Amino acid sequence: MAFLDLRTILFSYALCDLICAIILIYLWVQNRARFTGLDYYAASFVLNLLGIVLLGLRNISPDIFSVFLANIFLISGVYMLLIGIMEFLKIKRKQAHNLIVLIAYAVIQLYLIYVYPSLHYRTILFSAVLTIYCFQLSWMLFSVKDSRLKESTVGLGIISFFYWLIGIVRIVNEIFNPSGNELFASKPLDVFIYLLLQLVYIILTFYLFLMVNRRLVFNLEDDIKEKNTIENELRTSEEKFFKVFTSSPAPMLLSVLKTGKILESNEAFLKLTGYSKNELLDMTTLTLNFWVNPEDRERMVKIIEKEGRLDNFQLLGRNKSGEFLNLIQSGESIYINKEKCLISSLQDITERIKNEKIMRLRVDLWEYSTNHTVIELMTKSLDAIEAITDSKIGFFHLVNDEKKSLVLKAWSTRTKADFCKAEGEDMHYPLENAGVWADCVRTRKPVIHNDFKLVTGKKGMPEGHAEVIRELVVPVIQADKVEAVLGVGNKPSKYSELDVQLVENIAGLVWTIVWQKQASEEINKLNSQLSELAMTDDLTKIANRRAFFIKGNEEIMKARRYHLPLSVIMLDIDKFKRINDTYGHDTGDYVLQCAASLLKESVREVDIVGRVGGEEFAIVLPNTESTAAVKMAERLRNSVETHNCLKNELKKGITMSMGVAQYHLALKDLDELLRDADIALYQAKKNGRNRVELFSK
Repeated sequence: MAFLDLRTILFSYALCDLICAIILIYLWVQNRARFTGLDYYAASFVLNLLGIVLLGLRNISPDIFSVFLANIFLISGVYMLLIGIMEFLKIKRKQAHNLIVLIAYAVIQLYLIYVYPSLHYRTILFSAVLTIYCFQLSWMLFSVKDSRLKESTVGLGIISFFYWLIGIVRIVNEIFNPSGNELFASKPLDVFIYLLLQLVYIILTFYLFLMVNRRLVFNLEDDIKEKNTIENELRTSEEKFFKVFTSSPAPMLLSVLKTGKILESNEAFLKLTGYSKNELLDMTTLTLNFWVNPEDRERMVKIIEKEGRLDNFQLLGRNKSGEFLNLIQSGESIYINKEKCLISSLQDITERIKNEKIMRLRVDLWEYSTNHTVIELMTKSLDAIEAITDSKIGFFHLVNDEKKSLVLKAWSTRTKADFCKAEGEDMHYPLENAGVWADCVRTRKPVIHNDFKLVTGKKGMPEGHAEVIRELVVPVIQADKVEAVLGVGNKPSKYSELDVQLVENIAGLVWTIVWQKQASEEINKLNSQLSELAMTDDLTKIANRRAFFIKGNEEIMKARRYHLPLSVIMLDIDKFKRINDTYGHDTGDYVLQCAASLLKESVREVDIVGRVGGEEFAIVLPNTESTAAVKMAERLRNSVETHNCLKNELKKGITMSMGVAQYHLALKDLDELLRDADIALYQAKKNGRNRVELFSK
C-alpha cells in the first residue's frame, strides 16, 4: 500500500464521513419527533468529520487544532455515539465515569503535546480510550432484550467489537513497534487500520440507519394494531353507547351544536318534554321553543367551543305544554360526519328548586312576620307563591265557619296594582253567594280550573275584578276546621298536582305564622301590661323603687362611659306624718298622688321620677350639671308650695325639702349617688325644711 499515503486516506475518510454525517443529519431531521438520541448520532458524525479534517491538516495548522482538537473531536464523537444509542434504546445508565475519562484524556493530551511531545503515547492513549468506550457500547448492544431490535443491535455490537479490537491491535503494535513523531510517516499497518476504520464507519452508518428504520416499521405495525384495536373498541363502544343512550333513565339528546338540530333522543327526553319521536324529526331546540332564554343557548355554545365539554350548566327550558323546567345540562362535543355535535344529558331540578324556594320562604316569612302586620305577611306570601307557580293573581280569604261567610283579607301586590280594581277587602259575604272557587271550602279539597271559560256554575265577577283564565284554590284546615282560603290564578300553563302541593304547603305555613303571630301579640300585650305593673308604683303611678334603680343605673353607666354630667334630686314631703295623723291616710295618699303628678309634669321627658320610700321621691337628671339641677329643684319646690289642688284639699299648703348631688367617677352606682343626695336632703331638713341643699364634701 505504498501508493496510498496517509493524508490521501484521511481525505477519502473525511469525504466518506461527510456523506455519512449528511445521512445521519437527514435521519435526525425526519425522525426527531419520534425518537430520542438521533441528535447525538448526528453530533457524533459531525465531530468525527471535524476530527478527521483537522487531523489531515497536521503540519499545516497549529498543534492545538491539528493534534489536540482533532483527537478531542474524534473521541467525543465516539462518546456522543454511546450516549445516542443509549437514548435511542431507552437505556438508563450513569455516564459520569465516561465524562471523567474524556476530561482526563484531554488533560493528558495537552501534556503529551506541549510538555512531553510523543506521538507514540498519544496513539496508545487514543486507542485505550476508544477501546473503553467501544467495549461499553458492545456490552450494552449485546445485552438488549427486545427481540425485534436484536438483529440491528447485534450488528452494531459486532461493529463496536471491531472498533475496540482495532484499538487493542494498535496498542499492541505501538508497544512492540513504536512509531515516530511524524503522523504521515506511518507504517503500512496504520494505513490498513485507517482504511479498515473507514469501512467499519460506513457499515456503522448503515446499521444505525437500519436500526432507525426497523423502529419505524415496528411503530407502524404497532400503529396498525392499535388502529384495529381502536376500531374494534369503537364499534363495541358505539353499540354500548347506543344501548346506554336509549335506555338511560336521564333525558339524553344528540344535536348539531351550531344549529341545534335534533339528531337523536331517548325515551326519558320525550317524557320530559312531552313530544313524540316523530315531532322531533328535523326540528331544532330553538324551533321547539325549548329555550326560554335563547341567550342561554348562545352561552352554552361558547362554553362548548372553548372547553369541548359542559358541566352542570343551569338553564330554563320549556316542555310541549308550555311549562317551565329548571334543568341542569352536561355534555361533550363529538364529530359526526365531520360536523360538530353535542351529546348531552339533562337533569330536571324543577321540584328541587321549588322546594328550596319554599325552604327559603319559610325563613323569610318567619323573619318578616316579626316586624310586619298580618295583612303585610299575607301579601308577601301571595307575592312569593305567584313567583314560584308563575301565576299572575293571588288572594287570601278568611272563613267564618259559624256565620258561613268569607272575609277578603289580602290581594297580592301585582293583583292589586295591575289586574284587580274591585273593592272588598275586609268585607263579609255569604259563602253560598261565592263562585265556583269556593268549592274548596264546601268540599274541603283543592280546586283546579285549568280552563275557566268552560267551568259551569259560575256566578259572575264583581266590577273591576281581574279576568280569570285558570285558577288554583286550596283550603287551610286546622283542627278539622276550614280557617282560610288561598288562591292563585292565570298561570301561562296548566296547574299541576305539584302546584297544588306547593300552594297547600305555603298556605298552611302562612296560617301557622298568622295564628302564632296573633297569639304572640296577645301574649306580648299581656306581658307588657304585667311588666308595666311590676315597674309602677300602685299609688302614684310613677316608677317604683325597683324600676327607678334599674333605669337610674343605666343612666349612670351611660354617664360613666361617655363622660356626661348627671345629677339626682332627693325629695321628701315635710311633716308628712303629721298630715297622716291629722287628716288620715286617705288624705296622705292623696298628697302623695298630687306630689307625684306634679313632679312628673314638671320634669323633662328624659328625666326619671320614682317613689323610693313612703313620702320620699327621687329624680335622675341625665346630662345635667349640679347648678342646673339646683335650679330645677328650686322650681319644683316652689311649684309644690304653690300648688292649688293641695291647698284646696288641705286648706293649707305642703312643702318639700330637696337634696341635690352630682355624679362623679369615684361613685360606683346609683346607691352611692343617692346617699350623697340624701345627706344634702338631711341638711335641708336640718336648716328649716322647704329648701334645696347641694351636697358638698
